[in-house]
Amino acid sequence: MTEENREDSEAKSRSPRSTNADVEAYDPACLRFSEMLAYGLGSSGRSWLDSVRKGDDHEDAGLAERAQCRVEERDIRRQRNIEAVFSLALTMLKSDTPQDGHVDPDWCVRFIEAAADCGDKAGQEMWAALLTLEAEESGTVPQVTFRVMRTLNRKMIRWVAILAKFRINNFLVKLSDEFFGERELTGDCILLLEEYGLLRTNRDLSKVFSSQKTDSFSTNLLYADKVVRVSHADPAADLTLPCYRLSEAGTALVRAAGRLSHVEADLDYLLEIVKLVEAEGYTVAQADILSRASETVVAKHSPFCELRTLKR
Repeated sequence: MTEENREDSEAKSRSPRSTNADVEAYDPACLRFSEMLAYGLGSSGRSWLDSVRKGDDHEDAGLAERAQCRVEERDIRRQRNIEAVFSLALTMLKSDTPQDGHVDPDWCVRFIEAAADCGDKAGQEMWAALLTLEAEESGTVPQVTFRVMRTLNRKMIRWVAILAKFRINNFLVKLSDEFFGERELTGDCILLLEEYGLLRTNRDLSKVFSSQKTDSFSTNLLYADKVVRVSHADPAADLTLPCYRLSEAGTALVRAAGRLSHVEADLDYLLEIVKLVEAEGYTVAQADILSRASETVVAKHSPFCELRTLKR
């Protein structure tokens, strides 16, 4: 190497653009890391990170101040989050819902503690919907829901919203893997929903429905904005449906997601259920729900009309 080249090389090595700190400043992973640190340690964490990069992290100077700053910023952030959740819930409350007057103080405290750490808008909307359900009917949202909800990211929340499209009370009728796979609920997705505690882990569950009449078989399923009546001439012909069972927390979360998206019946799903029960000799009729007295009680519905599929 010539003397001139050596001097150029040394000059480049002394250039600020060649330092590790400056290279990291433009690296996407380091930028994300810096943002993560700011959320975790507060804004004072940035100055601490700069000192670490310069090799000055052996000093404890300013440690107490940084800790106090972090706690203060965390409390402000949590306060802002919970106020955002309550503000959203105010816009969701139904004014004509009967109230039982009961408020569980422990539920309220634990809800606030759990929801206060959520700064994501999609998550805040879910927390607000849960709060609304509990405000309208005490005991609707079990506290175990908080633990499950805290683990959900945006992708999981989207999957919960998809579950809401097919929920009948606390279950989904189990159709072909292809049917749900085309709607993002693949086999791997179902496994994750089980792992996160939204679906019960027994994969072979089914649900048995007894007749609500004595002279023939008849049972009503409440699905979204429809009453689905399944009938059979034999009064002893109890209906058995394969299903994915929602956990207690899963039921509350899927209800909340349905509240956000104003779920309407999926006709394809309904027709697949008709095919399933027609094969066992049942007939199906449906009516529109015009008003509900509660989650499980219909106050008013349209006249029933029979649903049939073209048999091959």
